[in-house]
Amino acid sequence: MNQLQAYRKEIDAIDEQLIHLFNERMDIARSIALFKLKNDHKILDGKREQDIIRKARDQSARAELRPYQESLFKHLVTLSRDYQKLLINKRK
Repeated sequence: MNQLQAYRKEIDAIDEQLIHLFNERMDIARSIALFKLKNDHKILDGKREQDIIRKARDQSARAELRPYQESLFKHLVTLSRDYQKLLINKRK
């Protein structure tokens, strides 16, 4: 196995972990959506979303990765919110 193949194998293993974690996160987002529906909460919690994004940016291990980490979490938050909208709209 050459070095590039070894790196790709490492990326594949990390991707498997990310997929598992993403599914766990979306399962919790589903639970949150059902809670919000039952308790008449709005889907959007702008302060919470900003806190998640800020925390992700601030916890970056390397300064050059901060904008990428921020972008990743902005996208995660959007995906979670969109999924919650879908679930809530299905039940209305």
